Amino acid sequence: METSHSQPGAVVLFDGVCNLCNASVRWFMERDRKGRLRFASLQSAAGRRALEAAGAPPDLPDSIVVVRDGKVLTRSDAVLAAVGLLGFPWALLAGLGVLPRGLRDRLYDFVAARRYLWFGKQTVCALPTGELRGRFLEDGDAQEPIIAGAAAGPVGGGVGAWVLRLVIAYFVLYFFPFPLQFVPYVNKVADLWTDAKYAVVPWVGKAAFGVEITNFPGGSGDTLYNYVELAVFAAAALLASVVWTLLAKGRGVSPRTRDTVTTWLRYALGATMLSYGFAKVIPTQMPAPGPDRFIETVGDLSPMGLLWLFVGSSTPYQVFAGLGELVGGLLLLFRRTTLLGAIVVTGVMTNVVAFNFMYDVPVKLYSSHLLLTAIFLLAPHAARLAAVLVLNLPAQPVVLRPFPIRRVWARWTRGIVKAVVVLALTIGTAWESYSYAVGPGGPLGPAKPWHGVYRVESFSLDGVEGGALADDQRWVRVGLNSIGIGAIQKADGTARRSGMVLSLPGEDGSIAAFLKITRRGEPKPITLDAAAPEPGVITLAGDYEGKRLAARLRRIDDFKPLLTSRGFNWVQEFPFNR
Repeated sequence: METSHSQPGAVVLFDGVCNLCNASVRWFMERDRKGRLRFASLQSAAGRRALEAAGAPPDLPDSIVVVRDGKVLTRSDAVLAAVGLLGFPWALLAGLGVLPRGLRDRLYDFVAARRYLWFGKQTVCALPTGELRGRFLEDGDAQEPIIAGAAAGPVGGGVGAWVLRLVIAYFVLYFFPFPLQFVPYVNKVADLWTDAKYAVVPWVGKAAFGVEITNFPGGSGDTLYNYVELAVFAAAALLASVVWTLLAKGRGVSPRTRDTVTTWLRYALGATMLSYGFAKVIPTQMPAPGPDRFIETVGDLSPMGLLWLFVGSSTPYQVFAGLGELVGGLLLLFRRTTLLGAIVVTGVMTNVVAFNFMYDVPVKLYSSHLLLTAIFLLAPHAARLAAVLVLNLPAQPVVLRPFPIRRVWARWTRGIVKAVVVLALTIGTAWESYSYAVGPGGPLGPAKPWHGVYRVESFSLDGVEGGALADDQRWVRVGLNSIGIGAIQKADGTARRSGMVLSLPGEDGSIAAFLKITRRGEPKPITLDAAAPEPGVITLAGDYEGKRLAARLRRIDDFKPLLTSRGFNWVQEFPFNR
């Protein structure tokens, strides 16, 4: 192998106690196949002699310096010079030297000033071992440098502080009025906030975008209203961040402000994750498929319907998915586990956002904001995570500053309030999901006597019997689900799923007997007279789509769909893929 003695090379001087610098040296060594680079720590005698021989000024940066052809290169010039000696393809990166030096050096200084905080440092210089010794000017006579710890000063400055203020202002607008809507006597604030938005957003939509908003959120989070609302929030946050920055007069965002916003956001995100988690652990969000789904064909399903059927068909999988949301939400409620909670929620919500976009679930905006919130909580630790997971370096611990509460009674009160809030968010949310699940019409509640799939024994429209009707008019099967949903399958194979509520005499104290069919987009429900002349038989009569309907339905008691009857099997000689 050729060495630096046979080819023009350079000496790379680095901060021997900096974890990032040591990792960079290892990176260079692995890619310097021709041995053009030699190394020494800035703290070593060899490093000092190399600087003296090159006539280096005393105010050199303390991170990476390159001595090449008697010249001393610092900051971004030093990095590009070292990369340029690595050979193809890495030498191509030296082309970044065409960028203005001021821009390159600003980026370099930004990372260098934070390298100890992000990647940590060693107490003494690392000594090279084995074959690496030959790449160093000297084995190392390290001396321990004097390094001041990072002060707990303001976060960011200049453009960085403004961007941080913009993000904070936007999140405050988006998640407000949390948690006031849960607090008695002040929860009216949530109603006032909603009323204000319902007045401002439509006006902005018409004035700024020329759109008429007539539908307000109620089952979809991706309405036209929601998109205009985001534009309003973004504009208001931009204005607030500019005013805030001007009032700050060049100061950065204080750590206390960052801590307060972080605490509020992790509780807001944690409460949301608990809500979604319990809705899956106690499977209510995606109920198990019932008679209404059994008579639909796959082609009748929307992408969202297919996703709901996929998850709802496996209660263990739905519980597993919910546990991920629950664990992430619970970890976010405590400062010491916030980073772990943010990691869990980022992974969970990345999957949820992918589902929402790829299966056209109208919660794209909301789920994306939850994911961005988790990333915001994760962002301050990104460099530390990269040090551990990518560079295999130790990371500096984060000092959790206690809130400035000096009085003992105040600290006890804070602890009690926190315990009450955590218990309310967990137990309260769990009880709400459980009560709905086992209550009337809930997916885990007792099934109604009429719950099931029915075969249509006779059917007529305006006196015309079923055989004489077109296939797209004649009913062949009906599925009635206790949770208030049903489906009608016609002779042409299509099935339409709608809201369906059947009431029979004596059921829940009812005297009237009817089947009410509610279809989205239609102003009035269809109400048919119903009767149960014998167990398992239902007769229907009334006006249906402008014609007089008469039908007799008989329940298929031995109906066992493969989707729910197949079950789990350890041993399978052949794949059961149908």
